[in-house]
Amino acid sequence: MKNKELNVTEMEQIAGGANKGEQSPKGGSSTPLPAKSGCKVYRVVGDDNLTKIARSNGTTVNAIMAVNQGIITNRNFIRAGFYIYVPV
Repeated sequence: MKNKELNVTEMEQIAGGANKGEQSPKGGSSTPLPAKSGCKVYRVVGDDNLTKIARSNGTTVNAIMAVNQGIITNRNFIRAGFYIYVPV
């Protein structure tokens, strides 16, 4: 069996970031988010994951997922440089 190199889109789909029909996978918002009551806007950096973000902000992954419905579609996939809400 010959190994196939994957392009970026294929890798993101395997990681669970892309949904059928979407132009780009959801791993946050590529543009800064508007203010949201009870939350701060957080810019994801390269080595971030939701557990790390939750711990450093005194919240939980479930709470972050709840305030980011439609912004984060897979709790195991966030994108560096994208923006998410973090409850405060």
